[in-house]
Amino acid sequence: MTTPTVCPGPCNNAWRLAEAKLATDGTEHDIPVTWGKPVHCIGCVNRTRAKLAELPELIVAIGLEALHGTAPKATGTIGRIHIPAWPGQASRLLTDHIVGGLLELEDDIRELRRLRHRPGRGTEAQNAVGAVTFLAAHLEWALVEHPAAHEIHDRMSANPAAQITGWHRAATRFTRRDARLEHYRVPCPRCELLTLYRGDADDYIECRNTNCQTLLTPAEYHDHTKRLADQTRMARAT
Repeated sequence: MTTPTVCPGPCNNAWRLAEAKLATDGTEHDIPVTWGKPVHCIGCVNRTRAKLAELPELIVAIGLEALHGTAPKATGTIGRIHIPAWPGQASRLLTDHIVGGLLELEDDIRELRRLRHRPGRGTEAQNAVGAVTFLAAHLEWALVEHPAAHEIHDRMSANPAAQITGWHRAATRFTRRDARLEHYRVPCPRCELLTLYRGDADDYIECRNTNCQTLLTPAEYHDHTKRLADQTRMARAT
């Protein structure tokens, strides 16, 4: 019988944090684990596939942002926006990062699966579309059989799902396409920063700290706030 695998995606960030506290100080928790089917859960697979499909259009939007976008204003010296060395530099660097990453991941999978070398496709846009088409066709394999498929998602992970999510997040933020966010002014259960947000129609509340990226269901968030309230009441009673 195959041993169940804990999904390595951000759906289990809160559970992993709670398990770490259980191991270190014995703090019990009732946060449920999300199991992979067989490695990633269906939700993480579907989100990864959707984000991958959006990348070609986002890459185009990054280029248009360099031509037509309006840089946000900054006053004073704190938080001043870095001025690129030349017009369009930020757009160019981000495009190179995303397209280069897509092609590198495609080459990696082709080598692992012993497929023929990536064909020359012509323009950068054609390379990006071709890579996304290839990765979409091999995504199920990549999220199960890739050597990094079991790695927990973070910025340094080689997990294909984590890489795709990182490229998508960078593109949506650069093009200011982030969904309207509701800020939950409660410390994140993992990094303890006030960085919990929820976008329109999102199923999860997300920590926007790039070093954390915990995802909480509304029920998990409710339990988290209840624990914080209980801790506050106990502290006031002592």
